[in-house]
Amino acid sequence: MGSPKAAKSMVKQGIWRHRVGAPFAAVLVAAVLAVVVFSGQFAQGPNASSQFTTVLLDDTLRPVRDKLDSTEIGGSPNKEDLATVTSDQELDAGNPEPKQASQGTTPAVGEGGTVTGVPTQKGERSTGGSEPLEKESPLLDQEGEEATAKSGSVPYTKCTPPTGATLCDLSNQRFDICELCGDARTIGQSSTVMYVPQSLTSNGEEWSIRAQSRKNLPWIKEVTVKSLNSSQPKPSCTSRHAMPAIVFALGGLTANVWHDFSDVLVPLFLTARQFNREVQLLITNNQPWFIKKYSAMFNHLTRHNIIDFDADDQVRCYPHVIVGLRSHRDLGIDPNSSPQNFTMMDFRLFVREAYGLPAPEVDIPYRADKDDPDKKPRIMLIDRGKTRRFVNAPDVVQGLDWFGFEVVKADLTIDSNLDEFVHLVDSCDAIMGVHGAGLTNMVFLRSGAVLVHIVPYGIEFMADGFYGAPARDMGLRHVQYSISPGESTLLEKYGWNHTVIKDPEAIRNSGWEKVGELYMSKQDIVLNMTRFGPSLMKAMEFVI
Repeated sequence: MGSPKAAKSMVKQGIWRHRVGAPFAAVLVAAVLAVVVFSGQFAQGPNASSQFTTVLLDDTLRPVRDKLDSTEIGGSPNKEDLATVTSDQELDAGNPEPKQASQGTTPAVGEGGTVTGVPTQKGERSTGGSEPLEKESPLLDQEGEEATAKSGSVPYTKCTPPTGATLCDLSNQRFDICELCGDARTIGQSSTVMYVPQSLTSNGEEWSIRAQSRKNLPWIKEVTVKSLNSSQPKPSCTSRHAMPAIVFALGGLTANVWHDFSDVLVPLFLTARQFNREVQLLITNNQPWFIKKYSAMFNHLTRHNIIDFDADDQVRCYPHVIVGLRSHRDLGIDPNSSPQNFTMMDFRLFVREAYGLPAPEVDIPYRADKDDPDKKPRIMLIDRGKTRRFVNAPDVVQGLDWFGFEVVKADLTIDSNLDEFVHLVDSCDAIMGVHGAGLTNMVFLRSGAVLVHIVPYGIEFMADGFYGAPARDMGLRHVQYSISPGESTLLEKYGWNHTVIKDPEAIRNSGWEKVGELYMSKQDIVLNMTRFGPSLMKAMEFVI
């Protein structure tokens, strides 16, 4: 096809008629003519000066319904993305009860298939995974240069014991957290952390919290925090440690890439990054597959052994223990709420360091080598396998090719190597897919790359909060395309006069269950390439 600029010129001049035939030609002509009309709806992302990529993982798991009582957009989880491992490896909404992922399994990255065509780049390195944790197992230390990102250069300030202040803060609607400065002792088999005040004048307060970023999940094991008074015996230390410790829970809604990042990895970054790897992690509700899968990031957060807290028979004494994980919002960070002023860009830089991706100043792949006349911008197409899938996928691929993109299909199996997939995403200039957990893979894109976000009918209200805002916060361009009723298979099922089509607001007001059942589980996409054309042109403009 030639260069993207030549492709755009061909479209404008009508030469494409001889390439794809009259029906598709008409589609593209209308698309190009509509650019001026529709282009104003696409907000340009921040003009970031450095490169970031974020890791988002697999969309091969079946979501389940949670029982959180919050329905506030941006405050409650994306119910489509609540997941557990299933045999058909598909994302689907509809299971009524929340479940945990099977112990010892390694979920896939992306949505069903194999990984191929990862270009190699100078200076890249791959980090190996650690073995699943049993009782106590060290992760491999990754020695090397200190992090150059702002988030890696913040010195740890030793905490001081509180004077009259409570140890635990239960006021946040998302999470509970306890911070013990001074003499803190962890007793894993009883899920207890004890604080020994210097004067022992405490009233012997006690708290029980779920040490994760979603405190309303009832199946997370609680950790008890006790402040001893003078009449209570102090447990004897069996080991003493000079570094701080963080006690937190896995489980929850993990085994789904969006929740892996939103509920665990970003909150863990917020809580642990300040210690510059001099921190020990004690994990309750341990899931060995999670540690193995994300070992590169764990190795970049701590140089010390990770402890299975539920199986630990030690009384470990630390000068500083944090119980719980801080969390600001869904897949997001509020710099004003972080003492270190962390941002999602800092998180993406952290991920790039962990996976040995190209340095921040390296351009997105097309710009780095656009003098090559045969070079096309690469777009990763995430085509879901069961729900919200592209019914006319061949036409979508043909349209992407015609507009000048080299299409990379994200077809990944349960056995796919995460490091390999990370580098595949990093080699792309854009990622495109229907609203769903697979879009979380945008975190591996370089700064200035594009997320083309296709929003199914009826769920427009949740789209920007879960993917658009996080993309912009990470220095990506975001092109959102909301389909029309005519592009939804719901129209054929229900007809124009049904409430599902004519009044989505009424369905939304009836509760999440109906939204999930109708718009998330029963809807597929027949993408209208005429109407979608301006979005592709906008994405191309961002890239070239």
